[in-house]
Amino acid sequence: MMLLEHMGKAELAARGLPVPRGIVATSHDAAYEAAVALGGRVVVKAQIPVGGRGKAGGILRVPNPSAASMAAGSLLYKKLLGHQVRSVLVEERLNIVHELFLGLAVEPGSGRYLALFSDQGGINIEEVAAQTPARVRRLWLDPLQGLPADAARQLAAGLVEEELLPELEKILAGLYDAFRERDAIIAEINPLALLADGRLVAADCRIEVDDDALYRQPQWQTYKQSLLDERERRAQEIGVSYVALDGDVGLIASGAGLGMASLDMLRLAGLEPANFLDTGGGINRELMRRAVELTLYPGGVRGELVNLYGGINPMVEAALGIVDALRAMPRRKPLVVKLLGNRQEEAWAILEAEGVPVVKVVQTEEAAGKLAELLAGVGR
Repeated sequence: MMLLEHMGKAELAARGLPVPRGIVATSHDAAYEAAVALGGRVVVKAQIPVGGRGKAGGILRVPNPSAASMAAGSLLYKKLLGHQVRSVLVEERLNIVHELFLGLAVEPGSGRYLALFSDQGGINIEEVAAQTPARVRRLWLDPLQGLPADAARQLAAGLVEEELLPELEKILAGLYDAFRERDAIIAEINPLALLADGRLVAADCRIEVDDDALYRQPQWQTYKQSLLDERERRAQEIGVSYVALDGDVGLIASGAGLGMASLDMLRLAGLEPANFLDTGGGINRELMRRAVELTLYPGGVRGELVNLYGGINPMVEAALGIVDALRAMPRRKPLVVKLLGNRQEEAWAILEAEGVPVVKVVQTEEAAGKLAELLAGVGR
């Protein structure tokens, strides 16, 4: 889960790190008042949980409060990079003479920490890393040993002026504390701005928290819920995993691996998935009914593949739940079920009695192909 910029900066400020003065606004009037309070010349930044806002037009520099109001109005409640902008950060303009990059990340394989520094920060940091890798310093850290006292010097010596190293050391230490204490998997300051007066200021901040550690961060539970759309919240209530996609074919599978393979098979059959729901190992009749409603009922979905394996999951209960959902639909859409496992023959009989096409072989491509046949005459 990625924090909004102003939330990340609050974590830095709480540890004594320098951040710009800023005010969060949720209306154009509030943005006007914030700009007045900050001296007029400000930056208006869309607050969304994703990077790349600058290139997408989500960061606007304005000369006065009226322009700040207009900028906020152009961003608020619009879609940007797939997210609705619900708030903007109105921030003082900085007199930046150079942009640096400082970050920490967890390596998934080993669990080690990786500290990174570059003397070329900003929106093109990925290009810097690819084209001039020598300008990106890396330092591996042992989580059990903590941050070495000379970590900043190891990262930045020779890339920045010597007099900046003591301040950089303080900033790295504060970022490291936030990274550890908030169970982050990524914490970046980009850009870390060098100002004309010689100060270093965190002009932007990205902190991504480990979803599996959120139980230790209860202060962000409300924020986490706000990131979910209606269907994701319903999936959470049901107790299943749900991912929205861009196509028009629903998919339910009993397991992430089976689901990923099913996504591939659907695409090979010329179909584009609209969503993916993983039932996990807790299937019952009611769960299955609600899962079908969640994935098949939306207006843009033309049909669905249900791909289940009953090791611990009861297939008869699954079949009954599918039938319940179909009977409640005002207009049926094509649905194909591939179902194997415990009491599979009984489950097949229940589905076939309802007129549901059942695939009884192991190969998922058979089920995807069957669904493609059924959808061939159904308009998009």
